[in-house]
Amino acid sequence: MAKLKIGFIGLGLMGNPMSKNILKKGFEVSVFNRSAKRLSEFKKLGVSIFKTPKELAANSDVVITMITGPKDVEEVLFGKDGVVKGAKRDLVVIDMSTIGVKSAKNISKKLKKYGIEFIDAPVTGSVVRATSGELTIFIGGDEKVYAKVKPVLSAMGTNLQYMGPSGSGQAIKLINNAIIASQLTALAEGMILADTLKLSRKKVAEVLSTTPLASPMMIMKFPNMVSGKFPTAFSMRNHLKDLKLAQQENSSLPMLKLVGKLYKKGVERGLAESDNSAVLQVLESLH
Repeated sequence: MAKLKIGFIGLGLMGNPMSKNILKKGFEVSVFNRSAKRLSEFKKLGVSIFKTPKELAANSDVVITMITGPKDVEEVLFGKDGVVKGAKRDLVVIDMSTIGVKSAKNISKKLKKYGIEFIDAPVTGSVVRATSGELTIFIGGDEKVYAKVKPVLSAMGTNLQYMGPSGSGQAIKLINNAIIASQLTALAEGMILADTLKLSRKKVAEVLSTTPLASPMMIMKFPNMVSGKFPTAFSMRNHLKDLKLAQQENSSLPMLKLVGKLYKKGVERGLAESDNSAVLQVLESLH
């Protein structure tokens, strides 16, 4: 399987370390990125760099996309000089972005017309886990195709969860990110309540981390909530995008509506590129 040639599209906060981990596992990796400024370090690693997705696909057995949203994925796959224009027989496309259930299903159907297999495999774990190669990866698509590319996914993640047919990976990712937004909002409210009750945020974080309510996500975000500094592991902008995708599936859920409004306010107030835990600053601004 190490002989599979991997083409990687999207070298942002997540795609950069993910593609490097594939390279470390002995796969031949080539890359395409819409912004040329992110390519210099890959040149130094001896990675092949292509000018178009079409050229990348012509030299790959598996193409991975890790870019912003549905329209971006559609563009690199089907647009001018897109992946389908250069795809080889039996190419597998793995999209690891969060694009929503409907988009994943539509892309899968469109790719089948070109004889291309599709796996939707969104991730969670943020930059920390992407760097260590310990991402959780949610997988949807044909199980036989998943088995073929599993060694590639294993280079990036240690918790691989096959969920079912196309769109299933996206479905569980939307559930995951809706709950995370609710958790972070509740944690932020807790810190503000601690201020009201004249308790140290640091002490509150220390105590809560020992209780049953503390999730790995909360423990990861406690330092941000205590310090008031929000280095970006997963941006407010991208989390809002995921919440909107979830609302497209079910617009009646009250907590989903609430966190969607709060994250929207955060983006509008200049926190778009701040970490998703900066929802604390949004709540603080309401007082």
